[in-house]
Amino acid sequence: MSDQEYRSREYGIVKGYLWFLDNNVLFKKPISCLAAIISFLIPFLVLSQFIRFEIFKSGEVNMVFASILILLVFAFAGIFGALIWWHRRITLNEGPKLYVNFRRFVQTIGEWLATFIAISVFGVVLVLVIFLSEEYHFIAGLLPFAIPHIDIFVAFSGIIAGFVIIIVTKLLLFLLDPLVWLIKQIWNFIKWLVLYCYRVILNLLKTIEKNTPFWVGVTWIVAVGVIITTLVLCFRFFGAIAPVIALAAALAFMGYFMFKRKHYNE
Repeated sequence: MSDQEYRSREYGIVKGYLWFLDNNVLFKKPISCLAAIISFLIPFLVLSQFIRFEIFKSGEVNMVFASILILLVFAFAGIFGALIWWHRRITLNEGPKLYVNFRRFVQTIGEWLATFIAISVFGVVLVLVIFLSEEYHFIAGLLPFAIPHIDIFVAFSGIIAGFVIIIVTKLLLFLLDPLVWLIKQIWNFIKWLVLYCYRVILNLLKTIEKNTPFWVGVTWIVAVGVIITTLVLCFRFFGAIAPVIALAAALAFMGYFMFKRKHYNE
């Protein structure tokens, strides 16, 4: 057997598994993988409830057969939901973009929830109507969603509810896009304003550095005014310790400019 034939047969058997390992899907999209696993495990949760309450030991053929069909419905809904997570969040990899990934996550939740409710409610209620009729409450209490009563209208209401969830999800994303755009514009404006103020301060400092002898005189006048005002306010409202601190800070500021003036040409 040639190497080419061996490789083609090997990848034909375990292609999906090797692709999963090579692309580190579990580490790149852990939330997606977890959601897919949870969707896949839902029918096993229902099965554990049936075993716990001994539904299969009841001896009633209709109830046992209905339970098996309900498990098949949940298995189909769970596997279909897991495939939705796999396709939306793994094969359509958006990379490290935060909002795009969040948008895809919200969209996938809506699609998964709508699909799961539509399939499971329609299938389960239909099975209960056909096989159990008035005895449906023995199984309805063990399901992951409440069923107040069973009829054909309730069965189709599951499909309608799934459709409504998809519409609401689309509407939410439609409203979320302009909101995120507005937040981005506000954030960009704040960044521009901060950078503008930063440049203004730098230019002012450069001007002061170039014209130190002139600005030292202005600073002395301002500092004297600040000292007098601070002393009056502090003695008036804050006692005797605060004026000492304010005076020391003002004198240090004035001394700094005196030092700059003395060493301006060095």
